[in-house]
Amino acid sequence: MTITGIVDARGGAWRAPESSPSTVLRHGLSAASLAAVSGAHFLSALILLRHLPAREFGLVSFVMVVVAFGMSLNGALISLPITRGLAVGQTAMAPACFQMNWLTCLGFAALLFGMLLLSAAPFRDALLLALYAAVFIFRGFARSVAFIDGRGAAAIRSDIVYGVLLTGALGFWAALHRLSFTTTNMLLLLSALAALAPFGAKFFRTQFAALGGDPRRYGAVFRDVTRWSLAGVVLTELTVNAHAYLVTLISGPRAFALLALGTLLMRPAALMQSALPDLERPRLARALAAKDDAALSRIAGHVRLSLCLAWLGNILLCAGLLAFLPALVVKPNYGRTDVILVASLCGAIMLIRALRMPLAVLLQAAGAFRQLARISAASAAVSLAATLALLLAFGPVASLGGIALGELVILAGCAKGARKHKQNSGIKGSP
Repeated sequence: MTITGIVDARGGAWRAPESSPSTVLRHGLSAASLAAVSGAHFLSALILLRHLPAREFGLVSFVMVVVAFGMSLNGALISLPITRGLAVGQTAMAPACFQMNWLTCLGFAALLFGMLLLSAAPFRDALLLALYAAVFIFRGFARSVAFIDGRGAAAIRSDIVYGVLLTGALGFWAALHRLSFTTTNMLLLLSALAALAPFGAKFFRTQFAALGGDPRRYGAVFRDVTRWSLAGVVLTELTVNAHAYLVTLISGPRAFALLALGTLLMRPAALMQSALPDLERPRLARALAAKDDAALSRIAGHVRLSLCLAWLGNILLCAGLLAFLPALVVKPNYGRTDVILVASLCGAIMLIRALRMPLAVLLQAAGAFRQLARISAASAAVSLAATLALLLAFGPVASLGGIALGELVILAGCAKGARKHKQNSGIKGSP
């Protein structure tokens, strides 16, 4: 079923959310597929940590950070307008968004290619990683559209294909002791390409057909919906990943490798935080449109609970690895104390994100993009200044403190914004 089909079939009518067991089942299925991607990235990073030099591991880790930003950027430019259109029964903007998706993926790949060359990555590897970024971001868009269209099974199959292929291929080459930087990049690209197949030929025919339209038609979407959400995403990126860019630029990929290890240990929770909002944002938008305060509180509560449980499970996994299998994550050139400190700081940052994420998604669903952009501007200023100061004064590990401060600013701003929206909308209860 297509986006248009869903709107026509439902006639814009709102249906209250399912019971908690149904929500748990839906989140469980989504989480299971996310675990395939999260687990693949986690295990792959462990393999790369053991088989690649610190500088190359740092480069791959930096690419993963930038790709995550690309997916957020694509979500702001593409997925959010489609979701908003679905909530109000308007689907005319979808073709323009489809065309913009192509432009965003290709433009982002070109930007990453240039950044990697500036980081002294070999030309061939920079090209492979840039193509991987474009394909993976496109897959993220296809996943979001699949959930909007009610084709969640296709998204789940894509997650599983990607996870199984990437883990299996990297494990195979590592077992042969032939896993190089170039081989890693090729396997990343091939796994992402294969993960597009579950979305089907009909989906891609629709996407290719959108290429023939006038690019200027997206202007109305940008003016009405995405200009503030785009600003918010860019500013939020400066808040949450200022350390990645500053440390890589000032101290180099080798120095970033230790911080990337902390990110690696918290990757399961991070992936849940990036993907679960895509699943629930359309339902939040419909609940807001219907002014169903009970449903709104229930949905936001389910999202918060799911994210906190994912964080707790990640913390237990991280503690188990460091306590019983430290050799998997602590290399001879990484001090165990430094690894524990980085993991603890990253865990604290992820907890703050788990608490503020439902509030931010609520404001996104309500269309409060300008307000979110203002919150992100304040947090970005704090994060950049604090991260740079801590980096220059105390080194790369201390720079994570600046990220935590920026996250706290976002949490406070989103909580205030959610309360204000609740009061203006006459919604009772806490979202």
